[in-house]
This record gives sequence, C-alpha cells and structure tokens, in this order.
Amino acid sequence: AMAIMGKQFVLGRDIDEALKNAREYRDMGYSYSFDMLGEAAMTEDDARRYLDDYLRAIDAVGNDTYPRGKAPAPSISIKLSALHPRYEVAQEHRVMTELADTLVSPLKTARSKGVSITIDAEEMDRLELSLKLFEKVYKDPATKGWGGFGMVIQAYSKRALPVLCWLNKLGKEQGDEIPIRLVKGAYWDTEIKICQQLGLDGYPVFTRK
Repeated sequence: AMAIMGKQFVLGRDIDEALKNAREYRDMGYSYSFDMLGEAAMTEDDARRYLDDYLRAIDAVGNDTYPRGKAPAPSISIKLSALHPRYEVAQEHRVMTELADTLVSPLKTARSKGVSITIDAEEMDRLELSLKLFEKVYKDPATKGWGGFGMVIQAYSKRALPVLCWLNKLGKEQGDEIPIRLVKGAYWDTEIKICQQLGLDGYPVFTRK
C-alpha cells in the first residue's frame, strides 16, 4: 500500500528519477516544479546539506537533455525553512541577513543554467517574513531582469488576494515577471489545528471551497 501511495504522489526518489518519470507528461505539454519532501533544517548542518541538495537538483534540471521547445522548462521549489534553522519571526534580523545571503547562491546558479526558482509556501505565521525576504532578494542584482524568481501562494489563505496584488505591484515597480504557483491545500490542516489548540475564534484559511 505504501509503495502504491508513493508512486501516486511522489515522482521519484531523487531528481534524476523524477526527471525520467516526468517525461511522459512533459511530452503532453505539462511542466513541473520539482519539490524535495521532508526538508526542515533544525541545525546549520541540516541547512548546508539541504543547500547542497538544491544545488544538485538545479544542476540536474539545468543539464537535462529534454528538448527545450517541447514543453515549458521545469523549475525547482525551495523551502526557506530548509536553508536556515531559525526561520522564524523572532529571528527576523538573522533571516534577513544570513538567509538572504544563503539564498542568493542557488539563485545565481539557477539563473546561469536557465532554471526558474519558486519560493515554497510556509505556515501562515511566517507569511509576512517570507514576503519581506522575497522582496529583498527579488531586488538583488542576482535576480533583477531575470523573471525566473517566483513564489508559491496558498489559494485557501484569506490573504491570498492581497499577497497577489502586492506581488503584482512589486513586479510592476521593477519591471520583471514574477512566476506564481497556486496551491490549494498546503498546511491547511495544520493551520486549522493550530487555531483550535490556541482556542482562537477564526482561521487564517478559508474552510469552504
């Protein structure tokens, strides 16, 4: 049962297997944003290991021999909490300095190889922190004029529309495209559970479709 579930929801055990298994749907015109599962750095060693994993994935996608004009090129999703062990509001200064510097490295590599990068969704209590970091790195010379640096937006979030409007304004100000990927349920159950545990009278996500 686990093997069947794994094949249904996980494209491959590593990026090379994922690229191989993706060919059938890419032949039909689909594209992929490859996302590694289970990343959450608890130590600096974890963060360095995940950074190396991302760099290897970017390299694999950039060197993929699949014909470029046949389907949109795949991208890589990067989780900010995988690149820093203290990705939290209380450590905003470290996030805006240490993590911002760390993030520029894979972005430079990705841009040189023609691989788009998407910042993955996090829990809602870190949304504003993610937006601040995205804006800082988006305005960095490493990404200016690229159009390959984007964000994942949780469509069930009550702040989804304001965030999209904010990103639209940011893109117009700089004159670059910002690729967007909408997800319909990331952390939905977690957000509900956290609010119930805290005894809050509302949720940061919509509870009806």
